[in-house]
Amino acid sequence: MSEQALNSSPTGDYADDAVMLKAVGYAAKHSFSKLKRFEFERAPAQADEVELQVLYCGVCHSDLHSVRNEWKNAVYPMVPGHEIAGVIDAIAADVPVFKAGQRVGLGWHG
Repeated sequence: MSEQALNSSPTGDYADDAVMLKAVGYAAKHSFSKLKRFEFERAPAQADEVELQVLYCGVCHSDLHSVRNEWKNAVYPMVPGHEIAGVIDAIAADVPVFKAGQRVGLGWHG
C-alpha cells in the first residue's frame, strides 16, 4: 500500500491517482436474492483508519433483516456481516494504537 493512499484526505476526497483496493464479498443484489460472490473496489484508508484483512465474518439475524430490507433502509448491493475478525494490513498516519500484523476484532458500532 502506498504512503499516499494511507494518508488520503480525512474529508473523503481522494487524489485522482489514489489507489483503489480490490475486495471480494458475498452480496445480495436485492431483497429476495441469495448471497453471491461480489467483487468491488474500496477507497483507501483515511488518515485515522487501518486496512484490515478480514479472516472471519459473522452473519447474524440482524444482517438478514437488513438484506431483506425489513427495516426499509437497505442499499444494494449489500454485503452483510458486522462481526469481523482479521489482521491489520496497514496503518494510517494518525493511528497510534495498533500495529500492522496485529489480530483484531470489530463489532457493529452503527
